[in-house]
Parts: sequence; structure tokens; C-alpha cells
Amino acid sequence: MELPKRTRPFIVFCLVAFLGLSAHSGPVRIIFDTDMDTDCDDAGAMALLHHFADLGEAEILATVVSSNFPYSAPCVRSINAYYHRPGLPIGAPKKPGADINRGSRYAKQIAEEFPGEIKTNDDAPDAVSVYRRILAKEKSHSVVIVVVGYNTNLAHLLDSGPDDESPLTGRELIKDKVKMVVCMGGRYPRHLDPGVFGNFKPDPAASVKFANQWPGLIIFSGLGNDVLTGESLKNTPQNNPVRRAYQLYLGDKPARPSWDLFAVLYAVRPDGPYWIMQKDGRNHIFENGTNEWRDDDNPNHWLLQMQPDQKTFVKNRMNEWISRPPK
Repeated sequence: MELPKRTRPFIVFCLVAFLGLSAHSGPVRIIFDTDMDTDCDDAGAMALLHHFADLGEAEILATVVSSNFPYSAPCVRSINAYYHRPGLPIGAPKKPGADINRGSRYAKQIAEEFPGEIKTNDDAPDAVSVYRRILAKEKSHSVVIVVVGYNTNLAHLLDSGPDDESPLTGRELIKDKVKMVVCMGGRYPRHLDPGVFGNFKPDPAASVKFANQWPGLIIFSGLGNDVLTGESLKNTPQNNPVRRAYQLYLGDKPARPSWDLFAVLYAVRPDGPYWIMQKDGRNHIFENGTNEWRDDDNPNHWLLQMQPDQKTFVKNRMNEWISRPPK
């Protein structure tokens, strides 16, 4: 039965609201910044991002790494190639940051089992140069940065000066080109244990600089600990490097928390029915990388929270999305 024409817009609106699709025109233009070393959810987040790119909801401008582990960049390239985007710009830090000895259970194996032209981080250009080149070409307030690793590259970008890519300083480029940063890191309302891993602690000086000096909106997220995903990857082909990363990391365990996936989901679908946004207060990051959400306000700091009744729905959908074959 054909629907009456006057009802079609309403049906489309309801479908958009139910699926959490953004009503805004055009794909979200994203620079993805990942450590891609100590946890496998970075790989899951890349699978989710590539899925949204296949749908036309995201345009991936670059995939840079914040880790000094030598095989982080080639691992990222292997995942990009699986999703038929081997030419995406990749960058790596060229200045001190997180300890190289943090290691990875999977990045070297992925790089060797799914080889490409990038063999180690040394083969990738400077991540800050990649940022500056991409941002210089984009429209004002058009770029969303999703950082699911260390804040090393963002701190170095803040300190960067004019170069061949742009006559603007890093701070000026950020103010002009970046719409927002979605930052996965910390636990809320506070996380004061210096002995537990987290994204702010491996390069705490960069995290403090980023939180205190970034001249634009930062959406902080600690979501995902109680939403486990990845079990669906066992149904994907053997040549899927994301499946392999989860297998190497998890062993006999079926799934992993979805911290990084939530950052991608919000970046692409900020108008989805999943979210609660806290816009008062600020994220205070201590010198050791621990953090606390404080009452004194910073209008550029927002805290992402989730509608409790959406967790099962989001878990099921994310498992479905990350196991979809590439286009």
C-alpha cells in the first residue's frame, strides 16, 4: 500500500529519530585520533567510523595516531585498507609523548599479517603536519575531531606555528576550523587513582594543556564501561583486522567495553535519542592525569552522559554495525 504523500515526511522524521540519525545535511567531517596500542576498542571504533562513512554519514579526513608504539600507525593503515580506504592520511607523533613501552597485544601482529606501505610509525608523517594540512583546506567550524587516545597530538597542534600548510598558528587554525572535539577519557564525576590506566595518564602534561588551553568546545566522555561489544566480530571474515585485533586482545573473553565506540557514535549522531548532556562544570585534569568534574564553569567543557534505557539498544546496534562488511 502506498502511503499518502502528506504522511511521508512524518514517517521519515520518525525513522530518523528512532535510528538516531542526524537531521543535518552532509556527512560529519572527522579527524580520528587514536592511540591504537593498549586496548582493542580503538579498532572497534574504527570499524564503527568506517561503517558510518559507508552510509554517507561521516567523511573521514584523516586517521592519526597518538602512540609512540612503532606499530600503531601500520595497524591503523591495515584497518583503513580493509574498509577500502587505504589512502586515508595517517600521521604519528614526532615529539615525546606517551611511553613507548606501553606496548600492544595486537598492533604488531596486525601490521605484519595485513602489511602495507607503512611498516612502522617512522614511515608516517608528523601527525601535527597532517592536522594542519587537513584543517587548512576545510571550511570554518566544519571539522569534528574524535580523540580516543592520548592528547599528545592536540597539545602539539596548539603549540604549532605558521608553516607551508597555513599562515595561521595552531590555536588560530583550531578556532577557525574545528567545530568540536569529542574526547574519550577519564571517569566521572572523578577518577583519582593514579595507578589505573586511562587516556589522560600516559601523557598527562599534554592532557592538562589540552583541557586548559583548547579554544573551543570539548565533549568529554567516559561512557562505555558497562556496554560490552565485539562478540559479533567472530561472524566476520578471517581477513578482517578488527576481528583479529579483538581476538588477540581478548583471548577467550567474548567482548570488551565500548569506550571509544561511544565517542564515534556521538560525533556522528549527536542528535540521537541516546544522550544526556551536562553543560555546567568543567573537567579538571591533575598533573598525574587523574581527573575530576568540578562545579566551577568552563563553557567549553561539556560532559556526555547516556539515557539509561538506551544501553541495550545501543549495544545491539553497535555490535551489528561493527560487523557489517565494507562496501
